[in-house]
Amino acid sequence: MTYARARLWTGISGVGFVVVLSIWLLCMGTCADLLGDSGGAFASDFVSLFRVLSVAALVMLPFDLAGGLILPRRFGRPAPTTLRFFGRWLRGVTVLTAMASLSGSILLMAGRYAGVPLALALFMIIGSLYLWIQAPLACLVGGLRKVEPQEALVRELGKGLLFLRGEDPAFTGGFSGPPTGLIGVPAKIILPERWLELLDPDALASLVERRRKIASSRAHEMTARFSLIWNFAGFWLACSMPGAGVESVAELVTTALWFSLWTFLGLLLLPTLSRRGTHRADALLSLDDGAREQFLKALSTIDQLQDDEPSRSPGVESVFHPVPSLSSRLSPEAAREAERAGAWHLARTSLFLSHVGLSLLPRAVHCNSGRPELWVYLPGDG
Repeated sequence: MTYARARLWTGISGVGFVVVLSIWLLCMGTCADLLGDSGGAFASDFVSLFRVLSVAALVMLPFDLAGGLILPRRFGRPAPTTLRFFGRWLRGVTVLTAMASLSGSILLMAGRYAGVPLALALFMIIGSLYLWIQAPLACLVGGLRKVEPQEALVRELGKGLLFLRGEDPAFTGGFSGPPTGLIGVPAKIILPERWLELLDPDALASLVERRRKIASSRAHEMTARFSLIWNFAGFWLACSMPGAGVESVAELVTTALWFSLWTFLGLLLLPTLSRRGTHRADALLSLDDGAREQFLKALSTIDQLQDDEPSRSPGVESVFHPVPSLSSRLSPEAAREAERAGAWHLARTSLFLSHVGLSLLPRAVHCNSGRPELWVYLPGDG
Protein backbone atom coordinates (compact mmCIF):
# COMPACT_ATOMS: atom_id res chain seq x y z
CA MET A 1 0.00 0.00 0.00
CA THR A 2 1.28 3.48 -0.89
CA TYR A 3 1.45 6.44 1.47
CA ALA A 4 -1.32 8.18 -0.46
CA ARG A 5 -3.64 5.18 -0.26
CA ALA A 6 -2.90 4.67 3.45
CA ARG A 7 -3.80 8.31 4.11
CA LEU A 8 -6.96 7.88 2.08
CA TRP A 9 -8.09 4.93 4.19
CA THR A 10 -7.31 6.88 7.35
CA GLY A 11 -9.52 9.70 6.10
CA ILE A 12 -12.30 7.35 5.06
CA SER A 13 -12.21 5.75 8.51
CA GLY A 14 -12.21 9.08 10.34
CA VAL A 15 -15.01 10.59 8.28
CA GLY A 16 -17.04 7.40 8.47
CA PHE A 17 -16.63 7.30 12.24
CA VAL A 18 -17.85 10.88 12.61
CA VAL A 19 -20.86 10.26 10.37
CA VAL A 20 -21.90 7.07 12.19
CA LEU A 21 -21.33 8.69 15.60
CA SER A 22 -23.40 11.74 14.61
CA ILE A 23 -26.28 9.60 13.40
CA TRP A 24 -26.16 7.46 16.57
CA LEU A 25 -26.14 10.49 18.88
CA LEU A 26 -29.05 12.06 16.97
CA CYS A 27 -31.09 8.86 17.08
CA MET A 28 -30.46 8.39 20.80
CA GLY A 29 -31.28 12.02 21.69
CA THR A 30 -28.04 12.18 23.67
CA CYS A 31 -27.57 15.94 23.42
CA ALA A 32 -30.80 16.76 25.20
CA ASP A 33 -30.10 14.15 27.89
CA LEU A 34 -26.54 15.28 28.63
CA LEU A 35 -26.69 18.99 27.90
CA GLY A 36 -30.23 19.93 28.84
CA ASP A 37 -29.19 22.31 31.63
CA SER A 38 -25.88 23.50 30.15
CA GLY A 39 -25.20 27.12 29.31
CA GLY A 40 -27.64 29.97 29.55
CA ALA A 41 -25.28 32.95 29.46
CA PHE A 42 -22.48 33.83 27.05
CA ALA A 43 -19.64 32.70 29.32
CA SER A 44 -21.31 29.47 30.40
CA ASP A 45 -22.25 28.74 26.77
CA PHE A 46 -18.60 29.11 25.78
CA VAL A 47 -17.42 26.79 28.56
CA SER A 48 -20.03 24.15 27.72
CA LEU A 49 -19.25 24.22 24.02
CA PHE A 50 -15.52 24.14 24.70
CA ARG A 51 -15.97 21.00 26.81
CA VAL A 52 -18.09 19.26 24.17
CA LEU A 53 -15.67 20.07 21.35
CA SER A 54 -12.68 19.07 23.48
CA VAL A 55 -14.25 15.66 24.07
CA ALA A 56 -14.82 15.37 20.31
CA ALA A 57 -11.16 16.19 19.67
CA LEU A 58 -10.04 13.51 22.13
CA VAL A 59 -12.33 10.97 20.48
CA MET A 60 -10.72 11.80 17.11
CA LEU A 61 -7.17 11.62 18.49
CA PRO A 62 -6.49 8.08 17.21
CA PHE A 63 -7.12 9.23 13.64
CA ASP A 64 -4.90 12.27 14.18
CA LEU A 65 -2.15 10.01 15.52
CA ALA A 66 -2.41 7.82 12.46
CA GLY A 67 -2.43 10.71 9.99
CA GLY A 68 0.14 12.94 11.66
CA LEU A 69 2.61 10.52 13.24
CA ILE A 70 2.23 6.83 12.46
CA LEU A 71 1.79 6.93 8.68
CA PRO A 72 4.55 9.49 7.98
CA ARG A 73 7.00 7.38 9.98
CA ARG A 74 5.80 4.15 8.42
CA PHE A 75 6.39 5.44 4.88
CA GLY A 76 9.54 7.47 5.52
CA ARG A 77 7.88 10.88 5.16
CA PRO A 78 8.82 13.93 7.26
CA ALA A 79 7.38 13.39 10.74
CA PRO A 80 7.66 15.24 14.07
CA THR A 81 8.86 13.69 17.28
CA THR A 82 6.12 12.29 19.50
CA LEU A 83 6.48 15.17 21.97
CA ARG A 84 6.40 17.76 19.20
CA PHE A 85 3.38 16.12 17.60
CA PHE A 86 1.36 16.34 20.81
CA GLY A 87 2.50 19.91 21.43
CA ARG A 88 1.42 21.03 17.96
CA TRP A 89 -1.78 18.99 18.14
CA LEU A 90 -2.74 20.50 21.50
CA ARG A 91 -2.04 24.01 20.26
CA GLY A 92 -4.09 23.57 17.09
CA VAL A 93 -7.00 21.84 18.80
CA THR A 94 -7.13 24.46 21.55
CA VAL A 95 -7.22 27.40 19.13
CA LEU A 96 -9.79 25.86 16.78
CA THR A 97 -11.95 24.67 19.69
CA ALA A 98 -11.88 28.16 21.21
CA MET A 99 -12.76 29.73 17.84
CA ALA A 100 -15.65 27.34 17.27
CA SER A 101 -16.88 27.78 20.86
CA LEU A 102 -16.79 31.55 20.46
CA SER A 103 -18.71 31.31 17.18
CA GLY A 104 -21.25 29.01 18.79
CA SER A 105 -21.69 31.31 21.78
CA ILE A 106 -22.35 34.25 19.47
CA LEU A 107 -24.90 32.21 17.50
CA LEU A 108 -26.63 31.23 20.75
CA MET A 109 -26.75 34.83 21.91
CA ALA A 110 -28.30 35.84 18.59
CA GLY A 111 -30.71 32.91 18.65
CA ARG A 112 -32.04 33.77 22.08
CA TYR A 113 -32.45 37.42 21.12
CA ALA A 114 -34.06 37.12 17.69
CA GLY A 115 -34.19 33.46 16.70
CA VAL A 116 -32.71 31.64 13.72
CA PRO A 117 -32.74 34.61 11.26
CA LEU A 118 -30.28 36.69 13.31
CA ALA A 119 -28.14 33.62 13.99
CA LEU A 120 -27.95 32.95 10.25
CA ALA A 121 -26.98 36.53 9.54
CA LEU A 122 -24.18 36.32 12.09
CA PHE A 123 -23.17 32.94 10.64
CA MET A 124 -22.41 34.70 7.34
CA ILE A 125 -20.57 37.53 9.08
CA ILE A 126 -18.40 35.15 11.10
CA GLY A 127 -17.65 33.07 8.00
CA SER A 128 -16.54 36.18 6.12
CA LEU A 129 -14.35 37.12 9.07
CA TYR A 130 -12.73 33.69 8.98
CA LEU A 131 -11.68 34.35 5.37
CA TRP A 132 -10.32 37.78 6.28
CA ILE A 133 -8.13 36.44 9.07
CA GLN A 134 -7.22 33.12 7.49
CA ALA A 135 -3.46 33.74 7.45
CA PRO A 136 -3.20 34.92 11.11
CA LEU A 137 -5.45 32.05 12.12
CA ALA A 138 -3.20 29.57 10.29
CA CYS A 139 -0.23 30.95 12.23
CA LEU A 140 -2.07 30.54 15.53
CA VAL A 141 -3.34 27.04 14.78
CA GLY A 142 -0.33 25.55 13.00
CA GLY A 143 2.54 27.61 14.37
CA LEU A 144 3.38 29.00 10.93
CA ARG A 145 5.69 32.01 10.87
CA LYS A 146 5.96 34.92 8.47
CA VAL A 147 9.27 35.22 6.58
CA GLU A 148 10.66 37.94 4.34
CA PRO A 149 12.23 36.76 1.06
CA GLN A 150 15.15 38.57 -0.58
CA GLU A 151 14.34 42.00 -1.96
CA ALA A 152 15.38 41.01 -5.46
CA LEU A 153 12.87 38.16 -5.44
CA VAL A 154 10.15 40.44 -4.12
CA ARG A 155 10.77 42.88 -6.97
CA GLU A 156 10.65 40.02 -9.47
CA LEU A 157 7.48 38.40 -8.14
CA GLY A 158 5.64 41.63 -7.27
CA LYS A 159 3.70 42.81 -4.24
CA GLY A 160 0.84 41.24 -2.35
CA LEU A 161 2.67 38.05 -1.36
CA LEU A 162 3.07 36.59 2.11
CA PHE A 163 5.45 33.67 2.69
CA LEU A 164 4.85 31.41 5.69
CA ARG A 165 7.35 28.98 7.17
CA GLY A 166 6.22 25.62 8.47
CA GLU A 167 7.32 22.04 8.82
CA ASP A 168 4.64 20.22 6.84
CA PRO A 169 5.77 19.84 3.20
CA ALA A 170 2.17 19.64 1.95
CA PHE A 171 1.36 23.23 2.96
CA THR A 172 0.44 25.24 -0.17
CA GLY A 173 -1.13 28.40 1.29
CA GLY A 174 -3.92 30.16 -0.53
CA PHE A 175 -5.43 33.61 -0.03
CA SER A 176 -6.18 35.75 3.00
CA GLY A 177 -8.21 38.92 3.27
CA PRO A 178 -11.28 40.29 1.52
CA PRO A 179 -11.64 38.27 -1.69
CA THR A 180 -13.33 41.13 -3.53
CA GLY A 181 -10.71 43.75 -2.72
CA LEU A 182 -13.27 45.57 -0.59
CA ILE A 183 -12.29 49.01 0.74
CA GLY A 184 -9.22 48.95 -1.48
CA VAL A 185 -7.52 46.10 0.39
CA PRO A 186 -6.85 43.16 -1.96
CA ALA A 187 -6.55 39.62 -0.71
CA LYS A 188 -2.96 38.55 -0.08
CA ILE A 189 -1.47 35.53 -1.82
CA ILE A 190 -0.14 33.10 0.81
CA LEU A 191 2.77 30.89 -0.23
CA PRO A 192 5.00 28.39 1.62
CA GLU A 193 8.58 29.47 2.24
CA ARG A 194 9.64 25.94 1.25
CA TRP A 195 8.90 26.80 -2.40
CA LEU A 196 11.62 29.46 -2.32
CA GLU A 197 14.15 26.70 -1.69
CA LEU A 198 12.78 23.92 -3.89
CA LEU A 199 11.49 25.70 -6.99
CA ASP A 200 13.38 27.51 -9.71
CA PRO A 201 12.58 31.24 -9.87
CA ASP A 202 10.74 30.77 -13.18
CA ALA A 203 8.70 27.88 -11.79
CA LEU A 204 7.76 29.90 -8.71
CA ALA A 205 6.88 32.87 -10.90
CA SER A 206 4.47 30.69 -12.91
CA LEU A 207 2.68 29.61 -9.72
CA VAL A 208 2.44 33.22 -8.51
CA GLU A 209 1.06 34.27 -11.89
CA ARG A 210 -1.53 31.50 -11.68
CA ARG A 211 -2.65 32.72 -8.24
CA ARG A 212 -2.95 36.26 -9.59
CA LYS A 213 -5.04 34.99 -12.50
CA ILE A 214 -7.29 33.19 -10.02
CA ALA A 215 -7.77 36.46 -8.14
CA SER A 216 -8.17 38.72 -11.20
CA SER A 217 -10.66 36.34 -12.85
CA ARG A 218 -12.71 36.50 -9.63
CA ALA A 219 -12.44 32.72 -9.22
CA HIS A 220 -11.34 33.21 -5.61
CA GLU A 221 -14.23 35.59 -4.99
CA MET A 222 -16.76 33.13 -6.40
CA THR A 223 -15.32 30.31 -4.31
CA ALA A 224 -15.62 32.41 -1.16
CA ARG A 225 -19.24 33.26 -1.97
CA PHE A 226 -20.24 29.70 -2.89
CA SER A 227 -18.52 28.31 0.21
CA LEU A 228 -20.38 30.74 2.45
CA ILE A 229 -23.69 30.00 0.73
CA TRP A 230 -23.15 26.24 0.93
CA ASN A 231 -22.47 26.36 4.67
CA PHE A 232 -25.25 28.90 5.24
CA ALA A 233 -27.75 26.60 3.52
CA GLY A 234 -26.54 23.60 5.50
CA PHE A 235 -26.73 25.40 8.84
CA TRP A 236 -30.19 26.76 8.02
CA LEU A 237 -31.38 23.26 7.16
CA ALA A 238 -29.72 21.80 10.26
CA CYS A 239 -31.53 24.33 12.48
CA SER A 240 -34.88 23.04 11.20
CA MET A 241 -34.17 19.40 12.00
CA PRO A 242 -35.63 17.54 15.05
CA GLY A 243 -34.07 18.65 18.33
CA ALA A 244 -31.98 21.33 16.64
CA GLY A 245 -31.99 25.10 17.12
CA VAL A 246 -29.95 28.03 18.37
CA GLU A 247 -31.48 28.79 21.75
CA SER A 248 -29.66 26.34 24.04
CA VAL A 249 -26.37 24.46 24.08
CA ALA A 250 -28.19 21.15 23.63
CA GLU A 251 -30.01 22.50 20.57
CA LEU A 252 -26.84 23.95 19.07
CA VAL A 253 -24.84 20.74 19.54
CA THR A 254 -27.70 18.83 17.92
CA THR A 255 -27.59 21.37 15.08
CA ALA A 256 -23.83 20.79 14.81
CA LEU A 257 -24.39 17.03 14.42
CA TRP A 258 -26.91 17.61 11.64
CA PHE A 259 -24.55 20.15 10.11
CA SER A 260 -21.74 17.57 10.19
CA LEU A 261 -23.91 15.33 8.02
CA TRP A 262 -24.36 18.25 5.62
CA THR A 263 -20.58 18.70 5.58
CA PHE A 264 -20.28 15.02 4.68
CA LEU A 265 -22.65 15.59 1.77
CA GLY A 266 -20.30 18.37 0.63
CA LEU A 267 -17.39 15.93 0.71
CA LEU A 268 -19.31 13.85 -1.85
CA LEU A 269 -20.66 16.62 -4.11
CA LEU A 270 -18.19 19.51 -4.12
CA PRO A 271 -14.94 17.79 -5.25
CA THR A 272 -16.20 17.57 -8.83
CA LEU A 273 -16.67 21.35 -8.96
CA SER A 274 -13.25 21.84 -7.36
CA ARG A 275 -11.48 19.67 -9.93
CA ARG A 276 -13.09 21.61 -12.77
CA GLY A 277 -12.00 24.82 -11.05
CA THR A 278 -8.41 23.58 -11.00
CA HIS A 279 -8.51 22.81 -14.71
CA ARG A 280 -9.98 26.25 -15.40
CA ALA A 281 -7.27 27.93 -13.31
CA ASP A 282 -4.61 26.02 -15.26
CA ALA A 283 -6.18 27.19 -18.51
CA LEU A 284 -5.93 30.84 -17.42
CA LEU A 285 -2.15 30.71 -17.86
CA SER A 286 -0.75 31.65 -21.26
CA LEU A 287 2.73 30.14 -21.26
CA ASP A 288 5.29 29.57 -23.96
CA ASP A 289 6.97 26.16 -24.16
CA GLY A 290 9.78 27.06 -21.76
CA ALA A 291 7.51 28.60 -19.13
CA ARG A 292 5.07 25.71 -19.41
CA GLU A 293 7.88 23.25 -18.76
CA GLN A 294 8.80 25.15 -15.59
CA PHE A 295 5.13 25.19 -14.52
CA LEU A 296 4.83 21.42 -14.97
CA LYS A 297 8.03 20.88 -13.00
CA ALA A 298 6.54 22.97 -10.20
CA LEU A 299 3.34 20.89 -10.20
CA SER A 300 5.39 17.70 -10.09
CA THR A 301 7.38 18.98 -7.11
CA ILE A 302 4.18 19.96 -5.27
CA ASP A 303 2.71 16.52 -5.90
CA GLN A 304 5.81 14.88 -4.43
CA LEU A 305 5.62 17.13 -1.37
CA GLN A 306 2.02 16.08 -0.78
CA ASP A 307 1.08 12.42 -1.30
CA ASP A 308 3.36 11.64 -4.27
CA GLU A 309 0.49 10.24 -6.30
CA PRO A 310 0.84 11.57 -9.88
CA SER A 311 -1.95 9.34 -11.19
CA ARG A 312 -5.10 7.78 -9.74
CA SER A 313 -7.93 5.60 -10.94
CA PRO A 314 -10.90 7.66 -12.20
CA GLY A 315 -13.19 6.14 -9.57
CA VAL A 316 -10.97 7.03 -6.62
CA GLU A 317 -10.33 10.54 -7.91
CA SER A 318 -13.97 11.31 -8.66
CA VAL A 319 -15.14 10.41 -5.15
CA PHE A 320 -12.29 11.33 -2.81
CA HIS A 321 -10.05 13.96 -4.39
CA PRO A 322 -11.01 17.61 -5.01
CA VAL A 323 -7.55 18.27 -6.50
CA PRO A 324 -7.01 16.39 -9.78
CA SER A 325 -3.89 14.30 -10.14
CA LEU A 326 -0.96 15.49 -12.23
CA SER A 327 -1.84 13.04 -15.00
CA SER A 328 -5.41 14.35 -15.08
CA ARG A 329 -4.19 17.94 -15.35
CA LEU A 330 -1.99 16.98 -18.32
CA SER A 331 -4.59 14.86 -20.11
CA PRO A 332 -6.54 15.95 -23.21
CA GLU A 333 -9.74 15.89 -21.11
CA ALA A 334 -8.42 18.76 -18.96
CA ALA A 335 -9.36 21.37 -21.56
CA ARG A 336 -12.90 20.05 -21.75
CA GLU A 337 -13.22 19.97 -17.97
CA ALA A 338 -12.08 23.61 -17.82
CA GLU A 339 -15.13 24.59 -19.88
CA ARG A 340 -17.59 23.01 -17.49
CA ALA A 341 -19.10 24.70 -14.43
CA GLY A 342 -16.71 24.59 -11.51
CA ALA A 343 -15.27 26.56 -8.62
CA TRP A 344 -11.59 26.69 -7.69
CA HIS A 345 -10.78 25.05 -4.30
CA LEU A 346 -14.48 25.03 -3.38
CA ALA A 347 -14.59 21.73 -1.48
CA ARG A 348 -11.72 22.51 0.87
CA THR A 349 -12.66 26.16 1.39
CA SER A 350 -16.16 25.03 2.35
CA LEU A 351 -14.65 22.49 4.72
CA PHE A 352 -12.62 25.19 6.47
CA LEU A 353 -15.67 27.45 6.83
CA SER A 354 -17.72 24.63 8.33
CA HIS A 355 -15.88 25.37 11.60
CA VAL A 356 -18.34 28.26 12.01
CA GLY A 357 -21.19 25.77 12.38
CA LEU A 358 -19.18 23.50 14.72
CA SER A 359 -18.90 20.71 12.17
CA LEU A 360 -16.87 17.72 13.37
CA LEU A 361 -15.39 16.92 9.94
CA PRO A 362 -12.91 19.67 8.91
CA ARG A 363 -9.94 17.91 10.58
CA ALA A 364 -10.97 14.34 9.74
CA VAL A 365 -10.29 14.18 6.00
CA HIS A 366 -7.31 12.33 4.55
CA CYS A 367 -5.34 15.41 3.45
CA ASN A 368 -5.05 17.04 6.90
CA SER A 369 -5.77 14.41 9.56
CA GLY A 370 -3.26 14.95 12.36
CA ARG A 371 -1.53 17.85 10.56
CA PRO A 372 -2.26 21.18 12.31
CA GLU A 373 -0.44 23.25 9.67
CA LEU A 374 -3.09 22.08 7.18
CA TRP A 375 -6.17 22.62 9.33
CA VAL A 376 -6.74 26.19 8.13
CA TYR A 377 -5.17 26.04 4.68
CA LEU A 378 -5.97 22.58 3.37
CA PRO A 379 -3.60 21.39 0.62
CA GLY A 380 -4.25 23.03 -2.73
CA ASP A 381 -3.42 22.63 -6.40
CA GLY A 382 -0.44 24.99 -6.69
